Amino acid sequence: MEYDWILRGGRVIDPASGTDEIRDVYVRDGRIADNTDEIAWCGGKTYPAGQAADGGVVISLPERVIDAAGLIVTPGLIDFHAHVYCLGSALSVRADELLRQGTTTVVDAGTCGCADFDTFAETVIQSPGPRIRAFLNVAAGGLSNPDIPEDYDPAGYDTGRIEETIRRYGDGIIGLKIRLSKGIVPEDRAAYYLDECISLAGRLEERLGRHLRVCVHTTDSPVPAGDLAEMLRPGDIFCHCYAGAGSTILTEKGEIDPKILAARKRGVLFDAANGKANFCLDTAKRALAAGFLPDIISTDLTSMTCGDSPYVGSLPRILSKYMELGLTLSEAVGLCTQAPAQILGEEGEIGTLRPGARADIAVFRLEDTPFMQKDFRGDTITCKRRLVPVMTILSGG
Repeated sequence: MEYDWILRGGRVIDPASGTDEIRDVYVRDGRIADNTDEIAWCGGKTYPAGQAADGGVVISLPERVIDAAGLIVTPGLIDFHAHVYCLGSALSVRADELLRQGTTTVVDAGTCGCADFDTFAETVIQSPGPRIRAFLNVAAGGLSNPDIPEDYDPAGYDTGRIEETIRRYGDGIIGLKIRLSKGIVPEDRAAYYLDECISLAGRLEERLGRHLRVCVHTTDSPVPAGDLAEMLRPGDIFCHCYAGAGSTILTEKGEIDPKILAARKRGVLFDAANGKANFCLDTAKRALAAGFLPDIISTDLTSMTCGDSPYVGSLPRILSKYMELGLTLSEAVGLCTQAPAQILGEEGEIGTLRPGARADIAVFRLEDTPFMQKDFRGDTITCKRRLVPVMTILSGG
């Protein structure tokens, strides 16, 4: 049987199928394929996988056999929280930069509101690069300028246009985004603002006949973290769960707040969403020691934290940090492949290397090259191993 690609002899890590072993991966017609033949024909040539520092190499030529021996092969990564409205927001990065890091699906975390979502779609979502899903910022103007806080007063909701935008883009918009930090929302009205955002999502769900998640930026919220989590519905996102500013998921004794645990039990989801100001090493260490892993590992990547930034850099660097914090590589990979694919309702389509799935594939080299990461306080962690992107294949192309 003829295949478009064969990735030969790599360590394949696919938590969705329970795979962590040396094996080959086959691609045909843009999908992961079974191999039932003893001999597979793929153009008759074998190519070594490319070498690259962070930033990686994107290969898009067909009919190749890739020698992946000594490398790690995973499903294409899913960055559930990044900012990629590069032409409309000063804090965004280009989506194709994430593709070079092994990320094949990106969720834009509410960079854009309903006022200019059409422009976002035309200039970014529909452009070549990773597939993009998005939260719609409930503030019409979105996050165009980080120095000018968005207005989340429910009196200013453009409800009609929000509904029209979600209808137009369907499953491409997965929910509503609100930032609930001091300095962004009035402290005495923060709980009201969140309640109104959740109520709007509920009303839209009834009219649209589909689920809309609410993603809440929780760092330094005027509403205590436990109380905020109590307000969220099953499937809503408590974002920046390892933040350290203001009220956190930890009690004064350093234990997980019982209200946080109760919210998780109800189905509220907790996204690590690293960022620059939204991650605290102490919070993360205490939470992980208590067995409180995030439901999702994502970057909160912006123009301020990409490249060689010690705060994020890339999703592979964040995964390397979580390995240093005690997660296995398979656990870390699962939290940015299998888990977000399930949350997006695309399980079996993306986030896996099972036969029939889209052929989104990332190839990495795990190097014994120490590097440093910082948290919002300037505390540092030295990661002994570094996951370096080598190759990305998007939909088999």
